Amino acid sequence: MAPIKRKYRTIYIVTAALMVAMIGGYALAATTVTTLSPGQTSNVTNTPNPLGFSAATISSEQLVVITGAMAGVHPAGNQSGGVGLAGGTWSLLPCAANPCTPQNFRPVTPVTPAVGDYGEQIVLSVSPSVSPAASVPFDFSITVSMNVLGVTSSVVAQGYLATNVAAVSGITVPVYLFVDLGTTTAPAINSLSVVFNQCSSPTSCP
Repeated sequence: MAPIKRKYRTIYIVTAALMVAMIGGYALAATTVTTLSPGQTSNVTNTPNPLGFSAATISSEQLVVITGAMAGVHPAGNQSGGVGLAGGTWSLLPCAANPCTPQNFRPVTPVTPAVGDYGEQIVLSVSPSVSPAASVPFDFSITVSMNVLGVTSSVVAQGYLATNVAAVSGITVPVYLFVDLGTTTAPAINSLSVVFNQCSSPTSCP
């Protein structure tokens, strides 16, 4: 009998206060979900509580300025078109033991980051599957609400990743996502929400 495929959905909502631009924030270390870079604070909550999805969690988020290195990283999977989340996953590189080398990505959409724009750096902690278990594919949709010179707008970014497979448990892979906010004027971040979905197959979502 074939296993029943279940889709789990976890919504992380980050309400940010006192968002101050951090220049050159490429692959910065983060230690907790509540202590961010100097000049920034945030409150991270899970709504609703996770319903079984444990492949990725948010470690931190920072306001940055997009550099050439950030703009040039590999996209997180590929978009297969249509409405909503549908695409092919990009598998994370293997890691045998902590600390794992950070892996950097830009979302599949928006497609072209612009150097000099402000962006959100979102750091995920991804837990590899333990052999002989299979890789866990997941997608994400990030919505950033911001205010620029009194005008409120939002940016939606999407991507598709798959966990690597490790020989032992307890390994964590830091994944950095760089989301272009489309403005060269420092924004005030109102809120940030990330929706994760566990995909229905190892190579495609949903």
